Amino acid sequence: MIPQNVHVGAYVSCANQALPPAAQAAGTRNGTAIDVSQFQSGVLVANIGASTGTPTTLSVTYSLEASVDGTTGWTAVVDLDGNALQVASTAGGKAVELDFNLQLLKADHAFLRVKEVTAFTGGTSPTLFSGVSLVLGGGQRLPV
Repeated sequence: MIPQNVHVGAYVSCANQALPPAAQAAGTRNGTAIDVSQFQSGVLVANIGASTGTPTTLSVTYSLEASVDGTTGWTAVVDLDGNALQVASTAGGKAVELDFNLQLLKADHAFLRVKEVTAFTGGTSPTLFSGVSLVLGGGQRLPV
């Protein structure tokens, strides 16, 4: 709980560009490794722009993957019930978010990366413009 008269910004320790904004065709895109070992929680924030190529339908799913060393052994991050942590959208022009508590996740999560899976039905070479940030909080000390 945040004490009264304290701004939430004091508890946000780090913001990371997990996937840079870009126009994506159908397929999978993996972000870079982000060291989360000094944090307790986070929010994945995906900004989804408009699609091009007039697809009939679109879907984009964002999930988290963990690695011990940040280079190999990437595995899906799951909650205590074994469900993958993910958020999806079937429309452009919106933002979606996924809150997560690093202390309540199965698996070693010293490094996280974001996985984006984009799919379309119909259209002529459709793309979707999107980008993702990971905002981390609960660091070992409050920022100055």
